[in-house]
Amino acid sequence: MQTETSGRQGESGQAAVESALVVPLMVFLILGTLQLTTLHHARLMTEYAAYRAVRTGIVNHGNCPTMERAAYMALVPTLGPPRTGGRGRADTLVNAMDVHDAYTLWHPDVNQYFPGSPLKRVLVEVLNPEPGKLNGLFSTYGSHLGGKEIDFDDYRDATVIEANLLSVRVTYFYELRIPFANWQLHSFYMGREVLGQLKGVGFLTQKAPGGGSASQYLEQDGASRGNAYFKELARLAGAQTYAIPIVATSTMRMQSNLIQGAWGPGACPAG
Repeated sequence: MQTETSGRQGESGQAAVESALVVPLMVFLILGTLQLTTLHHARLMTEYAAYRAVRTGIVNHGNCPTMERAAYMALVPTLGPPRTGGRGRADTLVNAMDVHDAYTLWHPDVNQYFPGSPLKRVLVEVLNPEPGKLNGLFSTYGSHLGGKEIDFDDYRDATVIEANLLSVRVTYFYELRIPFANWQLHSFYMGREVLGQLKGVGFLTQKAPGGGSASQYLEQDGASRGNAYFKELARLAGAQTYAIPIVATSTMRMQSNLIQGAWGPGACPAG
């Protein structure tokens, strides 16, 4: 009888140890799957936002603020509840506009768009026509219109045909919201260029300057190697707000005249 009781206690202890090993892994897999699913959804919506931005631009003279508003509206379902209050629902036009305003209005009292940061959620840039060539394009092909417009149906040569192709790049700084998986994915993204150089123990032993974890090392390395906004993303991560940029581009032919000065103020055109 005693042997049978001891055997049951041993099996119970073994089950507890197995659970302790398996449960954290299962939780990580579940959270990671959820985060990747929402990230994929955000990726699809960013592609749609680029389409909506360029579609708006070709019928509104390439106006940058209008394209930016169109991109934001396309991404409203992925923004979630604003931290300034509200439910974040976008099931009606009024609700969608409330969410849109909560994320796009500048808050001068706290100097931010993004919570705790002046970084915009959505960056819209015009890739074509090239900014450096705009003055020459308007003076050459808009001469009969006072140099202020370029006819969208001007086919006199390849240069103006190319100029009437509007290409827009949308960068969406998507906030990762799934606990634990958010900082993991953010760290890997920030250090993606250096990950290929670090393997096994080489990665595990890397430390951030002044001491710190491997994930902090990736954060700081990404901030030093990436675009200018990577530094701000790393600073946000230090405040436990994790975001990664999702980029999509779209191109369409103009259906209204390009107007000189249509790109300001705002993020357009690309520098």
